[in-house]
Amino acid sequence: MQEIRVGIWGFGAMGSGIAKMIASKKGIVVTGVCDKWDKIVGKDMYELLDLERGNRPEVKITADENEVFYPGSCDIAILATDSFVKAQMDKLVHCIELGMDVISTAEEMAWPQAQFPAEAKEIDVLAKRHGVTVLGTGINPGFVLDYLILALTGTCEQVLSIEAARVNDLAPFGAAVMHEQGVGITMAEFERRMAIDDLAGHVGFPESVGMIAAGMGVEIAEQEITKDPIITEVDRKSKYGEAKTGNLAGIRQQIFARKANGETFIHLDHPQQICPEDANTDTGDYITIHTGDYDMNMQIKPETPGGIGTIAMVVNMIPQTLTAAPGLKTMLDLPVPRCIMGDFRDQLVTDRFAGYGFKKGDYVVVEVEILTPDERAPQVPDDTKEVSFIALYKGYLEDESANAGDEVTIKTVIGREVKGILTTREVSPTHTYGKVVPELMKAHEDVREFVFEGEE
Repeated sequence: MQEIRVGIWGFGAMGSGIAKMIASKKGIVVTGVCDKWDKIVGKDMYELLDLERGNRPEVKITADENEVFYPGSCDIAILATDSFVKAQMDKLVHCIELGMDVISTAEEMAWPQAQFPAEAKEIDVLAKRHGVTVLGTGINPGFVLDYLILALTGTCEQVLSIEAARVNDLAPFGAAVMHEQGVGITMAEFERRMAIDDLAGHVGFPESVGMIAAGMGVEIAEQEITKDPIITEVDRKSKYGEAKTGNLAGIRQQIFARKANGETFIHLDHPQQICPEDANTDTGDYITIHTGDYDMNMQIKPETPGGIGTIAMVVNMIPQTLTAAPGLKTMLDLPVPRCIMGDFRDQLVTDRFAGYGFKKGDYVVVEVEILTPDERAPQVPDDTKEVSFIALYKGYLEDESANAGDEVTIKTVIGREVKGILTTREVSPTHTYGKVVPELMKAHEDVREFVFEGEE
């Protein structure tokens, strides 16, 4: 089975980190990178990452998305360009229409129906039409202040309210996040940008609330978001941002989600800033679930790392996305995220109990090796030479019991006995004509027009 092929759109802090993590894994490879920054266009990805390329194919950064994303170029596209649904719509549509699964790091894509239900529906319909899956994920939203909270509530009979806070360091994030958080601006500039609604702050609170509420079946009647400046008393500097004494190191943002009776059901608090340790501020993630009978408290200190956390969530969710049903998905829809240490291709499993417990008389499929790779004809393609030539036989299992991978004997319907390796293949035909190819659909219309001259 060939490696999982990944195309990356955006090579900033997150995109380059995703590429670097993929390069350290087995069974998965980056096939192309698109980025508009002229300082890296044309350069080799592995040189920029300071990694040995080994026998992996060369990857040159290009400003032309059509050189990275075209029919058959990759299995999945990673969009790591910005935070907003509308800003990514054209990129999403481009990749979906090419028949590619997509994972987006945009915070609003974690639960796009929260603020953009029309766009969410459009993405879902388009993805289903082209047989692909679209997921938005990251560290937050996507995990700490929503998915993790939901997992903890799974142990509760009732929940009266939820309080959670994430005190984190923005230092690992790129220039786009620094701008959204107002890092380095003066108090006067903060007030000016607040007045014209030009400070995004933390993007994702409505999405986190939407995921929690939907996951728990709770109706939220009102949401209030507040933003307050975090003024630094010392100079702070990170790779992508700088805050002088008296200016903003970031923004403290809170959301209060209330039920119809006016009671706050979800309170999320998120003071984000660069280099909080420079101001003697400890980072951490804190969750309290009030059940009425007791409080469930959880803390992670220091914080779940934001930069590598987002990178890891994206990369580790690739197999789950590839095996999901077509459409727009959220973290609620897919199997639990986990660190994948082995071959990524081994995670492309939809039934972990398939192949166990076959018994005598079961109608099964066995695999028989006819030619080893060394015995293949010299004129066949190189990739064909690397695999055995096999034959498949259907028949009734003669052994008392067996599992997939065992060597067994079957008796075919004409009474022939065959020895082979037991498989989990379906005995009924399961082949399809593959995913919809838009170009062929258009060709079909053109042919009908030509043959029937427009007649029904």
